[in-house]
Amino acid sequence: MATNFLEFEISSGDRFLHAVAALDALQQAKTSGSWQDDEYWLGFFDKEARSSFWWPTPEEQEDWYKRWTATPPSRRATDPALQTPWDFGSMIDAFKNGDYDLLGCEQISGSLGRLNFRPHGWPYGGVGCMRALLESFGHRVVQEPDA
Repeated sequence: MATNFLEFEISSGDRFLHAVAALDALQQAKTSGSWQDDEYWLGFFDKEARSSFWWPTPEEQEDWYKRWTATPPSRRATDPALQTPWDFGSMIDAFKNGDYDLLGCEQISGSLGRLNFRPHGWPYGGVGCMRALLESFGHRVVQEPDA
């Protein structure tokens, strides 16, 4: 399949370098098939980046699950009360299980970056985890592939 990309506004040069470091490590893990635990991956994310993920307590998780099961299935995906940010481990798992190659992240102009990837087929798992990673470093996605 053809190469796809997410284009994003770079929040700062430093935050861009942090995102690139995390994406480079994820690219190496996907290529080698050697995956580390969440503690390893957390090392690439500072306090600010970590704050964008959902870190529910057991009580919050239980409350969310009760609301999920009480909501009619046809409304679950669109009910704002059920929407949460990505949880960190789920984001890493989505990168691990996504049916695509990560091809790298580059700065294409002073304020724009591009995360390149090549899907192996369809469906490939989507770009939600890529968007979550970029946004955790303060970048704003401005273009992504059509679903």
